[in-house]
Amino acid sequence: MKVAVIGSGIMGSGIAEVFAINGNSVILYDKYEEALKKGLDNIKWSLEKLHEKGKLNEEPSTIMGKITPTRQLGEFYDIDLVIEAVPEDFNLKAQVFRELEKKVGTNTIIATNTSSLPITELSTALEKKDRFLGLHFFNPPVLMGLVEVIKGNYTSDQVFERGIEIVKGIKKEPIPVRKDVIGFVVNRILFRVFTSACRLVSGGKYTIREVDSTAKYTLGFPMGIFELLDYTGIDTNLFISREVKKRGFDFDCPLLEELYSRGQLGTKAKRGFYDWSNGRPRIEKTERGPSAKEVLEDAVKEAIWLVNNNVSTEEEVNKATKLGLGWPKGVLEYGKEMAILKP
Repeated sequence: MKVAVIGSGIMGSGIAEVFAINGNSVILYDKYEEALKKGLDNIKWSLEKLHEKGKLNEEPSTIMGKITPTRQLGEFYDIDLVIEAVPEDFNLKAQVFRELEKKVGTNTIIATNTSSLPITELSTALEKKDRFLGLHFFNPPVLMGLVEVIKGNYTSDQVFERGIEIVKGIKKEPIPVRKDVIGFVVNRILFRVFTSACRLVSGGKYTIREVDSTAKYTLGFPMGIFELLDYTGIDTNLFISREVKKRGFDFDCPLLEELYSRGQLGTKAKRGFYDWSNGRPRIEKTERGPSAKEVLEDAVKEAIWLVNNNVSTEEEVNKATKLGLGWPKGVLEYGKEMAILKP
């Protein structure tokens, strides 16, 4: 299969690497020379690490040879799949899609790696909307085993099914998202977790460390909830919350606004909810934290809504939260333990 990836940042370069590892010919495009060079360097470094661990069937140089870098958005008529991986800016993405549609064949599938913008809304930039879908990879794409395959309102059934097969072909687990809902599956559930955690702290009932203690030691999450917000970026999460709220989904955390106004952007600024100047914060186990139900009840109810509205199945939702978030149990498995109404 011939694939083009538009954007050579962390996600774009990672997606290009995954396709090349699995035997596909890849064109990696970026407008900026320095960004393209950095993306290729990242791929080379990653391949060498995987090779050292015995996880590649070919030499890194052979895989690199399958990736063609370019700064020219040339004619992609013989490309089977184009994946857009530029920053989360609607106007920028729309501009890319309008330009791409002039340069691809009539049967080329056009996909977006967006994590937060609705697929249907993005498809309005295209004349042929039925060949457009979401392929949401998780960071880092090479290591994360999950890809959400999202069907927009105009996506044809054939293209949607083809997207699922493509994901299987690169040895990833596809999670079909059959309706275009805000946040898809994983992030929609995560937004509820973030909002619940912020509410518990903002109300003064618990401290940040107490909430994160429950997340890590009671629920078994790989990171505390506020620790994860720091890690993924206070600014990133704030901007996403604004975008989804515009579209009617309540992801609300006033604490993000406060930290952003002070320039405490998380790990990148060495300061967010935690002080990261000496490395990862130490979160002690405490007996006073909230119950698992206080932290997860809204997320479980959201998962039930997803199943009841035929967005994804119970099995798919559980798999998504385990693979996408690293939880030891699926969100609905937690729900059954808490005796919250199941689908």
